[in-house]
Amino acid sequence: MSERTVRVGLIGCGNIGAGGHLPAYAHIPEAELVAVCDGVEELAHAAAERSGATAYTDYRRLLEREDIEMVDLCIPTYLHAQLAVEAMQTGKHVLCEKPMAHTLSAADAMIEAARKTGVKLMIGQVRRFDHRYTSIREQLDAGRVGRPVFVRRAERQFLPFPPQAWQWDPKRGGGVILDIGVHAADLFRWFLGQEAVEVYAVARSVREAARAAGSFDHAFITCKFDGGGVGFAETSWAYPQGFGGALYAQLDVVGTEGKIQYADKDTNPMLTYTTERGHELPRYFRFMSTTEYAFEEEIRHFVRCILDDREPAISPQDARAALEMALAAQRSAETGEPVHLPLQKGVK
Repeated sequence: MSERTVRVGLIGCGNIGAGGHLPAYAHIPEAELVAVCDGVEELAHAAAERSGATAYTDYRRLLEREDIEMVDLCIPTYLHAQLAVEAMQTGKHVLCEKPMAHTLSAADAMIEAARKTGVKLMIGQVRRFDHRYTSIREQLDAGRVGRPVFVRRAERQFLPFPPQAWQWDPKRGGGVILDIGVHAADLFRWFLGQEAVEVYAVARSVREAARAAGSFDHAFITCKFDGGGVGFAETSWAYPQGFGGALYAQLDVVGTEGKIQYADKDTNPMLTYTTERGHELPRYFRFMSTTEYAFEEEIRHFVRCILDDREPAISPQDARAALEMALAAQRSAETGEPVHLPLQKGVK
């Protein structure tokens, strides 16, 4: 096994890039972060100062560097395909944040580029590297609750980003269904081991930012699978500010011989109460969506796949399937009708 290191360029130094991916590299000896890039000069320089990497504001300059073997994309969803394809065309392996893309045609362009260039491509469905969910998958594999038949998932918070943030824009970020629903879709496939055949969603635009952008910030999504399994998800950015933490995520996996239940109580395991401030639930993770070490596990896995020349645990086809389910949910929410999979050609 080779002991060389993989030289990495990180593109996108915003929320997930700076808070989730950047710090992880300090704990991964197999990888060396040598370049960071962001169109906002202050973010690029701040990331460079923290990591010792070279700062860029033009990603094309970073891609020109022949010493960089891997690119880590933490950029807005609608830019994923363009930058991933350009990076792969320069011979670089690509780890890209979820969702894979904003359209199926964009996702297919990424898959085709990976096939043509022979490089590795993995989408960061980070739940698959979170010990809480890998433990549940191990219990399912061991048959602890029989055959899984129903999965219920809730992810509920108050999105703290300003109204002009790309996450609200249905064409750039896709709203809550594409941004958070894709996590639930991937969990359903992973836990049930089946493919979705029908998706039905009811969604609303609750907060002013969502209404102004024309996107959904609260959705209920039901997915039917080819093996008879059912997944039900509630995804929301509309809950009152501060609601998250211990109440952010809930999960039930019902099997033919039992049930596994999980709630995010370990995000806030301590409760303090004072007469002055009332009750407080201190946050133990920067992100409610996952733990910091899950990003580290995800990146280390992809780096090892490069070093050992093996295929990543999450294939591009896995990520595309989760995206297709999320896009079907979006279409169902817009039309009020169930949407059958696979989506027809030409459907966004």
